[in-house]
Amino acid sequence: MSRFLRPEGLRGVAITEISCELMLRLGRAAAQAVGRSSNHPPVFYISHDPRRSAEALEAALCAGICAGGGIAHVLGVVPSSGMAMMLAAEDAECGIALTGGDLPFESICVRLYSKTGAPMSPELLDAISALLPSTAALPLKSHQNCGLISRQTDTAKRYLRLLAARLNTPANLTRGKKLRIALDCANGSVSGYAEALFRHLGAEVLLMNYTPDGININRECGVQSMEPLIEFVKDYNCDAGFAFDGDGGRCLAVDESGELLNGDRMLAILCEDKLEQQKQSNGSMPNVMQRGVAATVMSNLGFLRYAKERVIPVHITQPAPQFVLDKMHNFGLAFGGDGSGYLYFDDAPAPDGLLTAARILQVMQRTGKPLSVLSSVMEHDPQVAVSVRIPPYWREIWKNDPQITRFIAACEDELGTEGRILVRERRDDASIRIMLEGRDFRRINNYAFAIEEAIKSRTK
Repeated sequence: MSRFLRPEGLRGVAITEISCELMLRLGRAAAQAVGRSSNHPPVFYISHDPRRSAEALEAALCAGICAGGGIAHVLGVVPSSGMAMMLAAEDAECGIALTGGDLPFESICVRLYSKTGAPMSPELLDAISALLPSTAALPLKSHQNCGLISRQTDTAKRYLRLLAARLNTPANLTRGKKLRIALDCANGSVSGYAEALFRHLGAEVLLMNYTPDGININRECGVQSMEPLIEFVKDYNCDAGFAFDGDGGRCLAVDESGELLNGDRMLAILCEDKLEQQKQSNGSMPNVMQRGVAATVMSNLGFLRYAKERVIPVHITQPAPQFVLDKMHNFGLAFGGDGSGYLYFDDAPAPDGLLTAARILQVMQRTGKPLSVLSSVMEHDPQVAVSVRIPPYWREIWKNDPQITRFIAACEDELGTEGRILVRERRDDASIRIMLEGRDFRRINNYAFAIEEAIKSRTK
């Protein structure tokens, strides 16, 4: 598969690394590659988050699509998961999101989606990559049959309608008082959607960081900085708080006491609720939990223990959307995710933070239980994560260095069954991520920094 375009996207500094010229070539190449298998001009959905560079790059991308004979439907500011939902429900061949997740405003990520809303296939990414170089022989469309740009004005209505269709709960299932919910929008894509959705679900909504100016996205807010939300929930006596990233794909929660809930604990809440619903249905509801859930290698040991106690099979995969979604599709699973806050559902083509938060809210409404009680079904083991920068020429080589591998193996032997160690290289930069997990925080913390020093001493 191409080393340039990957299913997880093309990432870099906006305008300088991810340049307008590159976006022009990408749009032209995508229109040509996608149009080969179609007898009509290929239709693209284009979305972006509120970071300052997105509109300039979007303009160049649309110009390239038109030069290649495609039609660009510009959706405006919407989470890429919302665009993915629209792709799956409507008639378009491809989607391109200009976003950055939890990255600061100066960086950006370009993600390509298939017409099902899933990440674009490696084969089609290879075909687009082959047409990307400026020297590629690409016949441009003439003035008579160049593409078109259509700016959509009903994006918000369509996205909220798709979310509401997945959250259709009869009013008589809502118990107790009206819940007060705090939402940290990270000055990102969900800023214009979060309040309307949660008011529709019957909650009292208090918003934080919902006025994007192009450069404040993810800045000391959202999932990257949970402390302000924790204090806000306690100060305003909220029943729960939810934080998102700039793109709206990630979601982390805070219970009424100010305790942080990561993706693993939210996944356990949803699994427990599904088990309870199946039990109350007396066999009228399909027992989807018998098939299990998809978890990644980064999932907490506490969640794995919870699933084992509830006899829920766990299908382990790598922490990337395409791997989790493939596992869910192949085994017919209802849920997937890990501690990062990316949760996956069988009725959504991409992780959606608003959908995650709304479903947790609905569990609170159905059961009448506070979030702290719901999350107590799972004991969360402490985790320690550190990153080590390495020289580029050490990439992949460190995995075969005997001094590094022997030291890691010795730490694993000493830790035994009381925890685990994950050491892996990041794909997008020259660094190694070290993650340890176990019930004894001091012990795993010592191991983490010992492994960090061992790698540093060898790769300097």
